[in-house]
This record gives sequence, structure tokens and C-alpha cells, in this order.
Amino acid sequence: MGAPERGRTSTATRAHPLSRRGFLAGTLAVSGTAALGLAGCGSGGSGGGQATDLVYWSFDEGRVAIAKHVVESDAFTQLHPDVTVDFQQFTWAQMHDKLLAALVSGRGAPDMADIEIQRFPQFIGSGEVPFLDLTERIGPSISDLARSAAVDPWSWQGKIYGVGTELNAVTLTYREDVMSSLGITTPFATWDDVIAAGKVVSASGQMKMFGVHDLSVFDWDMVTQIMGGTFFDENGGYAGDSEAGEQALTWLRDLVHLHGIADIAPADANNNYNGPQYWAAFQANRYAAILGPAWLFTGLLKNVPDQAGKWRMQTLPTGLGASRPTAFAGGTGQAVTAQSRNVEACWDIVRLTNFSLDASRFEYEQRGVFPTYKPALAESWLQAPTAYYGGQNIGALYQEVADQIPPWRTSPQLYRGVDAIVRLAITPVLNDRAEPAAALGQVREELARQQ
Repeated sequence: MGAPERGRTSTATRAHPLSRRGFLAGTLAVSGTAALGLAGCGSGGSGGGQATDLVYWSFDEGRVAIAKHVVESDAFTQLHPDVTVDFQQFTWAQMHDKLLAALVSGRGAPDMADIEIQRFPQFIGSGEVPFLDLTERIGPSISDLARSAAVDPWSWQGKIYGVGTELNAVTLTYREDVMSSLGITTPFATWDDVIAAGKVVSASGQMKMFGVHDLSVFDWDMVTQIMGGTFFDENGGYAGDSEAGEQALTWLRDLVHLHGIADIAPADANNNYNGPQYWAAFQANRYAAILGPAWLFTGLLKNVPDQAGKWRMQTLPTGLGASRPTAFAGGTGQAVTAQSRNVEACWDIVRLTNFSLDASRFEYEQRGVFPTYKPALAESWLQAPTAYYGGQNIGALYQEVADQIPPWRTSPQLYRGVDAIVRLAITPVLNDRAEPAAALGQVREELARQQ
């Protein structure tokens, strides 16, 4: 952008993990320490001081790149010519644990941080939320965002504490070359059509339609949303044992054990969802379709480049419960901490990252991220043929579903809930060792004991 380099990146190596006892004690302290910090921030006020040496924590180099791009832009430097930002990158666990400890203690937190969707609930367990309330600052501009993906995961009790750039809408992709060679009509109109196609694909014994994840919450959560359900309700209460949740888990089990069109997706010690072994299965032509969010398909392009032109994408078929045309999975939001020493500069980083055509284009070109900023979805650089999908206009598809993503409900129990539902329900049921209704009920019992 022509501006001098204003950010510097360092890598932290020391972790500050919290024990369960320490975490529970710490969240009680947040009501005192964070309240003091938030009083200084004040929604819409100038608060937080005018420090020029800001600190930004993240766990992902791609997200550091977009924030750094914004800080170096003319739009930011004209507003804050003296501000520099020290970008510090940690591992996912290190950063969130370290941030929680700093916010609980009332000292040592950065001015800004990236907060992953499953870790945000750890910061809302008790008392004041230790992040700046962005609700009034966003104001009417909320209509420019695909709200369910952009702010729902970082919202609590009617207030917005973070904004995410990643649309992460769920679609269905499939190998068009495989379907065409077998005489299968696409795109699929119903999920019954998908199952019927899967039986044809799987008949040779060389390929399955899907790899279903038994060590991750994502598949179950996506299908639950499609069926009209949700993991947690609007008050943060567990809702995974609803009819939709039970039917979703039953449906996934049946793909494997009744219909025979799926098997258990490969996982490894470092990644239970989309690690190297998972992509190796696609390289070996083991699977013909994927149900997933946009970031997962970025991995497909990166890890299976030789299948370019063979894949197609569509909105979701009908015939599962409420038959929602899309769902939502994953994401990371930018947040301004209660200890920020320059709220206005931090807010401008959030604003210029999440409400900007320039930043949206930069992130799309660098990371393949489809933006939550809806005006960007209409831009020509997104509304273009995608060679990997045989020349399909993927941007148009994501634009179509952006406002149809179901509302996301977070909860102080989410982080524990993910562990419980995978361990007590998803893994045993998908391996045909438990019944869905009883297993999901056990999750409710465990979460009740932990309250």
C-alpha cells in the first residue's frame, strides 16, 4: 500500500496452561478485574488510553497477515500515524490459555487477540466479559455482515465482543467425474439421492461417498443444524439431545453401518478432522464427496491439486428435517481486550479488517477465505469461474447462502460440551457401540454435574 512497515512478528515459546481448578477460580475473578477494564473502554467512548505501541496475539500466520496488511494500509496509517503493532504468534492452545490467565489476573493481556470459536466461551463463564463491547460501534453496519458467521460466535447476552472474517458456510462437494462415469445425475436434489448415489459409488469396494469423523464434533453439528437443531439454545443451555440432534447422529451412523456409503475418516494425533492422513485418503481416491465449510475446501485445493476440474459444489439437498440450505462450522474473531491501551486504534483494526473490500480481497487472495462482509461477495474478483470446480462460479453460490446460515448459539459450556459430546456420544455411536438418544442424554448429565 506504499506505507512503511509498521508491524513486527515474533514467536512465543512459553505456555501458561491453566488447571481446571485455576480456571474455575479465575473466571470468578473476572467479574472484578475485567469490570474495571471495561469501565475504561466504554462502548462508543474514547477510553483505554492512546498508547502507540500495541500488542496483538494470534495463533495463525494467515490471520497475522491480514491484520498486518490492515495496520500497514493507508486507511489505518492516516488515522494512527504513530501506532505500531507487535504481532505475537503462539500455538492455538498456548495463546488462548495465556490470554485467559492474563485477563483473569488483570494484567499482561495484549491490546487485541484472535479468539477461536470453541475457546471464546471460556471467557464468558462468570461476571463481565473481558472484551470491548462492539455492539454500538458496529451499529447499522451489522446489515453488511453475514451475521451468523461474523458475530454470533463471539456474542453473548445480546452484546457483540468479536468479529470474524470467514463466511464458513457449509456446502456439498462431489467428484463430478466419478458421478458422470456411473450415470449419476447431479446436482443432487435430495439427501436420498445422495445415499442412492453413494451405494453406486461404493459398489466396487474401491471408494466411499464420505469419510465421517468420529473424533470431531463438526459432522454432527453441521447435520444437526441442517435438521433444524442446535448444540446450545439461545440461553446457553445444552440442546444436543433434541430430536434434531438425535436424528443427526443416527443419520451419520447409518451412512456407515446401514447404507455402507461411508467409513470412519482418517485422523492422526495432531489433527482429528483434516490432517495429512485425511487428505491422503482423497489423493488415493477413497472418497467422492465432502460435506463441509469453505475453509475445509481450501484444504482440498491445497492438498489434492491433481483433482482440479473434477469437483463440483452445490447448496445442500433437501430431505433432512428442516432441510436448511446451509449450516455453519468454525471461525475465528478479532476482539479488543479489556486491557487495551488504545481502544480507538484497536477498533479501527477490527473495522478495517471486517468491513472493507480491500481487506476482504487480500484475505481471499492469500487464504481463499470467502468473506462475511457481504458487499465483497458481489465483487468481480469473487464472482468468477473457479478452475478447480470445472469453471463454476463458487462466489455466487456462497453469496446465495450467506444470509441463510442458521443463527449460532454459544454457551459457557461449549468448550466442555465439545469434549463431552465427542467422547460420550459421537465416537461410540459412530463405531456402533451406543444408541444416539442414550449417548446424547449422558452428555446432558455430565454437563449438569460440571456446572
